[in-house]
Amino acid sequence: MTEYAADVSAQWYFSKEDMRNTPSVTGSDYSASSGKSLSPAEEYKQRLRGCTFIHNVVKKLDMHQFVASTACVFFHRFYMRQSLSAYHPYDVAGACVVLASKVEENKRGLKDISMACSYVAVKGQAKEAADNRERWERSLKRLEIVVLENCCFDMNILHPYGFIDRLAPEFGIPVFIAKSATAIINDSMRSHICLLYRPEVAAVAALYFALEIHGHVPSRSLFESRHVMLPANAVGLVEECVGDMLAFYQREADSEREAHRQQQKAAGASSRPHLPHYT
Repeated sequence: MTEYAADVSAQWYFSKEDMRNTPSVTGSDYSASSGKSLSPAEEYKQRLRGCTFIHNVVKKLDMHQFVASTACVFFHRFYMRQSLSAYHPYDVAGACVVLASKVEENKRGLKDISMACSYVAVKGQAKEAADNRERWERSLKRLEIVVLENCCFDMNILHPYGFIDRLAPEFGIPVFIAKSATAIINDSMRSHICLLYRPEVAAVAALYFALEIHGHVPSRSLFESRHVMLPANAVGLVEECVGDMLAFYQREADSEREAHRQQQKAAGASSRPHLPHYT
């Protein structure tokens, strides 16, 4: 049986030009002009911060990876309709975790999610986290419905994971490579990829990326699948998606190198001997 992601709403897929003209970049959203705008690079950084926050909260609560992935999709969709200047990414990220926990039937109590959000936000300062828990609970209650409305109450999220599970055995791809592809999808949820590519395209791209990393050649082209229907322009889309995945990792590596450079610079400054000051 051929599977195709036909139930995925087309309204949630965008062009790269759209990504350069989001409400955060243009300074206006569907409700009002915020009067503030971010550069595309700064908006990308803020989205990344929000999705990293989601992953850390989900990890703190020992929830399933699907919760983090679904929350990231809600988060990215929300900011295609609202501006980061109007809604802080951590607040929206927390509300997305609440919704995703319900959608993925991996629920946690609101007090538990509020405490986890507070803990992650203050980087593990237990007393400060406890003091802020009630504020987080009020924020999550308020923003849950705001996120729902801006996502048009569309809670039907189809991820690439199921397509990876079907493609791997069909083409004799070893389990460890399929797991690598799954990890690539997990990482890419923090980027724009879920807004640019349908899940079946992202699944094929992640598998080809993983195959290349491990130097493995599949039994035949993944585009010949009998179980996953791909669009007519799939080859070009998959190549572009692989390029975007690679660019994501390159940005991550560049960011880590810069952070390490800044740490070394700070350490060097603090260890520099202080000369006596003569008047």
